[in-house]
Amino acid sequence: MQAGLSHERLDVYKVYLDAASLCGDIVTGAATPIVAFDHLDRAIESIGINFMRANGLAFGSPQRASYLDVSIASTHECAASLDVCLARRSVEEHACANAMGKLWRVRGMLLGLKRISENRVREVSEPYGSARFPFVELDLYQVALRGVRWTHELLEELDPKARVRRKLDTSTTGTVLNVAEGHGRASIADQNRFMKTAQEHACQTLLLLDLTVARREITPARVAEGKTIQGRIISMLHAWCASNEAKEKAEP
Repeated sequence: MQAGLSHERLDVYKVYLDAASLCGDIVTGAATPIVAFDHLDRAIESIGINFMRANGLAFGSPQRASYLDVSIASTHECAASLDVCLARRSVEEHACANAMGKLWRVRGMLLGLKRISENRVREVSEPYGSARFPFVELDLYQVALRGVRWTHELLEELDPKARVRRKLDTSTTGTVLNVAEGHGRASIADQNRFMKTAQEHACQTLLLLDLTVARREITPARVAEGKTIQGRIISMLHAWCASNEAKEKAEP
């Protein structure tokens, strides 16, 4: 009988499959498709693919660490996708909490693997605690989620056939997900790359709101709060990137 592949023997892979199954149930069971489901589906696969690629390399290898970094950051993207689904009222809280708990455990186990320096396969026991990802504590992230919730209410008022609905869903979701994944990246350069993409999405949201007014699809007063939220996000992201760039210049 042929032995299983090495990654299949690791507990982290078994927990990952549980998480992937729960996330898959959320996507397939949704009544209304939203952009966050596409991101959730893609990110859950990214966790597994990058973990498998890392597992095939020697411990201490920089490339191995890089693949694990991507896998860890993808758990952030999955968790943020679930937060967006909640904000868009597209998933039940208990289903989200179950999936989030598994993702949190996967993240802890991947971090443990990353810390291993021995040149052999074993896992480190990690204290998992409550499923609260570190990016959730960021004021920036909470404001970006607020933008999703505000936009959800606006989308309910627009013509279901309006093209701007999908575009606003894409841009507001993109802001949240890039903040979460950027926060999970190890290097300053990678962090800034994602934060600048988040800023691009926020700018697009702001523009779309103005275009919607210009086309007389909604009143200026109706979008005033949303524009204020997006303006704040853009300013916070600019400050984040500027601070990171200053740190990078200060490093020897």
